[in-house]
Amino acid sequence: MKELKVLIALSKRGALDKNITIKTVDLGREIKIPQQTVSRLLIKLTEAGLITRVKEIRGYVLKITPLGRNLLRNLNLDLNEIFKKIGGIEIKGKVVDGLKDGKYYLNLEEYKKNIKKELGFEPYPGTLNIILTDAESIEAKERLQRMNGVMIEGFKRGDRIFGSIKCFKCDLYGIEASIIIPERSHYGSEIVELISPFELRKRMKLKSGDEIIVRLVGNENQ
Repeated sequence: MKELKVLIALSKRGALDKNITIKTVDLGREIKIPQQTVSRLLIKLTEAGLITRVKEIRGYVLKITPLGRNLLRNLNLDLNEIFKKIGGIEIKGKVVDGLKDGKYYLNLEEYKKNIKKELGFEPYPGTLNIILTDAESIEAKERLQRMNGVMIEGFKRGDRIFGSIKCFKCDLYGIEASIIIPERSHYGSEIVELISPFELRKRMKLKSGDEIIVRLVGNENQ
C-alpha cells in the first residue's frame, strides 16, 4: 500500500511522462511517511521495475516505467468499475414503521452539522424505514456494509458515545435521499433506513406496506 502511495505521488508530480528530481525528505513529508521508509520504498519500486531511480546531488531522478504506468492504469480501471457498480445498485422493499429513534438522533446538532457538511443537506428529523423484500436486495445491503461510503463522524457527549454513520447517496423517484448504515443499529440486515431533506412519507404520500425501489447514485465520495 505504501509503495502505491509513492507511485501516486510521483505520478502527480509528472513522473508518468518525464524524469523528475525530488529529495526523499520532501517526498516523505508530502505523503506523511518517514524519509528512511521512502528510501526503502524507492528501492523496492526500482527492483520491481516500476520506476527508474538515479541518485544525484539534488536528490533522486525518478520516472515511472511502462510497467508502473500499466499498474496505475489498471488500478484506475478497476476503481472506475467499482464506482460504476455503486451507481447500479437497486434495493427493493416495503415501507415499515420504525422505532421512532431517528427523530432523536437526527435532531442532535452534531449529526445535523456533519450530515449537512458531508451530504449537502440538513436531514428531516426522522428516517424512512423499508424492509427488504428479496434476496438480491438483502445481498445489495450486505455489499454496502462492506464498501466505503460517505462517513458521518461520531462524537461523545458526557459519558455517552454516539457512533459514526456510513451513508450512500440515492435516488428515490427523483427525490434526494441517502441510505444510512449506523455503526450502532437496533435493526437487522433486512431493514434499510433512509434520510432526506424532506419528510419522505409525507412528500411521497407513503404508508406502511407500500413498495418502493431505491437506486444508488455513484459519486466520487462513495
